[in-house]
Amino acid sequence: MIEVSLCFNYIGSRTPDTMRGKDILDDLAFMVEATDSYRVGRNIDFKKVENVMERLSPELPDLFDSATKKKYKKTVDFITSLPFRDKSMRRLALFYMLFRLLLRFSLVGFLLSIGLIFYAPPYSTPMLIASTSLLYAALVGRWYTLMKLLEFYEREMKNQPGKDEFLKEIAQKLIDELSSKIRERGVKPGKYKLHLFKDDYSGVRILKRPGWLRDYNLAEVEIGGILNNP
Repeated sequence: MIEVSLCFNYIGSRTPDTMRGKDILDDLAFMVEATDSYRVGRNIDFKKVENVMERLSPELPDLFDSATKKKYKKTVDFITSLPFRDKSMRRLALFYMLFRLLLRFSLVGFLLSIGLIFYAPPYSTPMLIASTSLLYAALVGRWYTLMKLLEFYEREMKNQPGKDEFLKEIAQKLIDELSSKIRERGVKPGKYKLHLFKDDYSGVRILKRPGWLRDYNLAEVEIGGILNNP
């Protein structure tokens, strides 16, 4: 799972696979998701990102040259420092992470209470009421804090349009490269689904939009301008 720094907890779809050959397709997909995540303040552990960039540099020397890597790091440093400039945002980020944790526990409790209906009816009703209330509170709290955090990052990034454009450009080049490599290898794009928060890229098909339990777009790259079903 993708680790994150303090300000905005995001768990992504994959970890760069160091145990089975460092597949370039996995690395490209990881970098697309990581770069997209930075655009909305999902601050992924930069050490992992840096390691993947180093692995990709020999394959993509024009994309990850020393100047670009330096600018990328500087941009990420700016983004990760944003919440520390605003005390209310630090507090809001903490509440967001707590609501995410509460959501997971309350969902487990809700499922257990349903199971108790068949095995221990006397205890199932109060547990179902409590778990449903917690689940609802967690959903609403998570949604509210997420919206406030996204508004904060959107507002701050509007003041730094060059940084967002830079990250978008990098993500787009990575998407194009991923599409090219998938086509070369003849694999299905559905094998490398992407979890994206932004939907302003070309060559990407959105499969599912965000929902109550998912705050990202599920997507896949298009191959040669033709849509490919998983």
